[in-house]
Amino acid sequence: MLHILTVSCGLAVLAGAASAETAAQKAERCAAQADIVTSAVDARQEGRDAQATKAMMEAADSGIPARYAPGITPLVEWVFTLPEDQLALDVGGAFEKQCLDFSQ
Repeated sequence: MLHILTVSCGLAVLAGAASAETAAQKAERCAAQADIVTSAVDARQEGRDAQATKAMMEAADSGIPARYAPGITPLVEWVFTLPEDQLALDVGGAFEKQCLDFSQ
């Protein structure tokens, strides 16, 4: 799960976590990013490619709040680098835990 920690650290900066972020804001951000990860895993398991997955998530009706849209591309691309056997794990849950545990 080292990959998850690495991405979590990078996305914390990407999401603006360098500025003061409350615990509630962090929890919301981590949950939203974990949902993106979970959706990307599901899409990959359904046979979609990374481009189609990103397009699906970037669509206006995707349900992903606009403030988290900048994280879609790196998260989807990361999910598509994972070995197939890791997709059976709770990747979104592991991502969220690492995100919440990360501090600068």
